[in-house]
Amino acid sequence: MIPVLRKINKTGGFSLVELMVALTIGLIILAAVSSIFVTSRQTYNTQDSLSRLQENARFAMHFLIKDLRLTGYYGCVSDITPDSINNTLNNSTSFFFNAQLPLEGLENATGNWSPSGTTTLPSGIVSGTDALVIRMADADSQNYIDQEMPNESAELKVNTVAGLSPGDIVMVSDCANADIMQISAVQTSSVHLQHNAGSSPAPGNATQKLSKAYSPSTSGNGTRVMKFTTRQYFIKIGASGNPALFRQDNASNPVELVDGIEDLQVLYGKNTDSLSPKKPNIYLKAGAAGLQTQADWSAVVSVRIGLLARTVSDKQSDIDNGTYDVNGASFTAPGDHNKRRTFQATVMLRNLQ
Repeated sequence: MIPVLRKINKTGGFSLVELMVALTIGLIILAAVSSIFVTSRQTYNTQDSLSRLQENARFAMHFLIKDLRLTGYYGCVSDITPDSINNTLNNSTSFFFNAQLPLEGLENATGNWSPSGTTTLPSGIVSGTDALVIRMADADSQNYIDQEMPNESAELKVNTVAGLSPGDIVMVSDCANADIMQISAVQTSSVHLQHNAGSSPAPGNATQKLSKAYSPSTSGNGTRVMKFTTRQYFIKIGASGNPALFRQDNASNPVELVDGIEDLQVLYGKNTDSLSPKKPNIYLKAGAAGLQTQADWSAVVSVRIGLLARTVSDKQSDIDNGTYDVNGASFTAPGDHNKRRTFQATVMLRNLQ
């Protein structure tokens, strides 16, 4: 047989031109994918930072609004007057224990508290920011007078002494009167609270005698014993190096609440119309004309809060040197890479109306 000759096809490699074209196309695709990844990453970081900013602002507003609604809560006492609120403490008009002024304001972190004129300002408060003071009794207290006092200087006979300790500043209140005192001793076996005169621990009681001998209410839970608090809110540099919202109770150390709160601006709604006594018709800064004396502040029925919150990490690509309106006050960003947002809320003071 004659053998059949077959043509053998030889497989060749890519030419140099083909290889360069393939590499170029691959690099273009890789660059596009990388660009999409980088853009997506930046978008994620921005959205995450803004989400945290909004969450921080929400928490800050929650703290402020909750306590502002309790401003001047002294049990079921409806009138806050020298006749209805008696203070037995030494230096009863002290900034930390002056129940006659349930609300005070500080403008631009300078000068005096209004209306008390107190010059002791929050330590480290950020320049240009406002601060406010709220005075209130503990609305969650479960301590009640359950036996009538035989006289104005007697021990307080209560249903429980849980949560109370010697040295605590408390308010005993029924629907007609309230007294502020310091607990000198807690009798756990007899469930009594003593309020002896003295000066240790500070401030101590100037007198053991209260304004009246308190008795249980007919409902059994109307005459309450509640911790009394003077609470300050202000802006200070926090542990992270960012400005933050701080809170200070009485003379204790300030506590950092929320990071990234850069500015706090407060306006106070005053009623000047006797026909509608519960409605504000003018908003003023603390210490402004018309909001200086105790009588002026007695007409305050609402508070308008303005917050400026910023991201807590300086990782954004854009530079912020814009100007922000924070509740009527102007704030100019310092040209950093933080994102900023403003927030505002108005709170009616239900206990001061």
